[in-house]
Amino acid sequence: MSEGRNYPRVEKTAAAGAQGSDAMRGFFQRRWIVRWVALLYSVYFFVAPAHRHSIAVWMEFAVFYAAFLILYFLVAELTGHRQSVAFVLFFLIAFVYYWRSEQAYGVFVYPFAMLCLFTARLRTLFLVLVAMMAGVAAETRYLGRSLTTAEDILFICVIFGLSNFAFAQQARANALLQQANFEIERLSKEAERERIARDLHDLLGHTLTVITVKLDLARRLLSLDAERARQEIVEAEQTARTALTEVRQAVAGYRSEGLDVEIARARQSLLSAGVKMTAHLAAVRISANQANVLCLALREAVTNIVRHARATECHVALGESHGSIQFTIEDDGVGGPFAEGNGLRGMRERIQSMSGMVKLTSAANAGTSLVITLPADNASQAKAPPQVLGEAETL
Repeated sequence: MSEGRNYPRVEKTAAAGAQGSDAMRGFFQRRWIVRWVALLYSVYFFVAPAHRHSIAVWMEFAVFYAAFLILYFLVAELTGHRQSVAFVLFFLIAFVYYWRSEQAYGVFVYPFAMLCLFTARLRTLFLVLVAMMAGVAAETRYLGRSLTTAEDILFICVIFGLSNFAFAQQARANALLQQANFEIERLSKEAERERIARDLHDLLGHTLTVITVKLDLARRLLSLDAERARQEIVEAEQTARTALTEVRQAVAGYRSEGLDVEIARARQSLLSAGVKMTAHLAAVRISANQANVLCLALREAVTNIVRHARATECHVALGESHGSIQFTIEDDGVGGPFAEGNGLRGMRERIQSMSGMVKLTSAANAGTSLVITLPADNASQAKAPPQVLGEAETL
C-alpha cells in the first residue's frame, strides 16, 4: 500500500525547481479540498446511527468518530510501513463500526478512497477492493443483513475510488512533466553556457595571440621600419575589431563565415609569426555545423602553433575517404609531450558531439599532427545549407 506514497516524497525533493514546486503545491491543494469535502459528509454516518439514542450510545459513536478522524488524517502524513499499518487500522475501524450500525456502510468508502490517492498501482487497489468486499460480504451474511448493502458498498467504493485514482494519476503525470521540463531547461542552459565558454576561449585565445604577436613585431620594428610597424599596428587594430564582432556572434549563437575564410585568416596569423602555410582543400560537401567545428579547431591549432610550436611551416588538408571527412593540420615545430588544456578539450567535445574523432600526435623535434575525422553522412542530415569547398593551394 505504501508504494504510491513515494510520489509526494519525490515531489518534495523535486521542489528545488520552481516548476516542480508549483506542481506539488497544486496537487496537495486540490487533494486537501477533496479530503475536507468528503470529511464533511462523514458526519452523517456517525450522527445518524446515534440519533434518538442514549448518552452512552452517543459517547460510543463519538469514540468511533474520534478514531476515524485520527486515522483519516494520519494516513496522509505517514509513509512506508507506518502508512500501511494506519490503512489496515482504518479498514478495521470501518468493519467494527459496520457491525455496530447497518446505516454506516458508507464508512468503507473513506479508507479505500484515501488509498486511491496514495497508491499508484491499479493492481494493488484491485486486490484491496476484492479483500475488502470479501470481508464485507462475510460480515453482512454473518449479521443476517441483506447483500444489497454489500452491493451498495462496492458501487460507491468503485465510483469514488476510481475518481480519486484518476485524479491522483493525472496530478502525478503533470508534476513529472513539469519536473522534466524544468530539467530540460536546466540542461539546455548548461549546454549553452558550455558552448559560449568554448567559443569565447577559441575566439579570444586565437585573436589575442595574433594581436600580441603583431604588437610585439611592431615594437621591434618601430626603430627600424616605422611604416612596417604602423602597418602591423593597423592590422592588430583590425584583428581586435574582428574579435569583438566574433565574440558577439558567438554569444548570439551565429556561426563562422566558412572554412575558406578561416584558412585565409589563419594564413595571415601564421605569416605574422613567420610561419608559412600551405592548404589543400579537396571538393568535399560539408554542413554548416561541420564547417563551424573545423573552423574553431583550425583556430585553436593555429593559436598553439604560434604560441608553442616554434615552427616554420604548417600544412592544412581537407579530404574525404571511405565515407569520412578528414581534416589535417601539421607543423614542423619542436613537438614533444603536451598537456590537454581547455582549448583541446573544447575541440574534442565539439567533434565528439558530431560523432567524430580527434587524433593528436606530437613527437620531439618532429612536429605535431592533428587529424579530425567526421562522418560524411552528417552533411546530408544537416538542416543548414551545405558548403562545397573547391581545391585550393595557399602559400
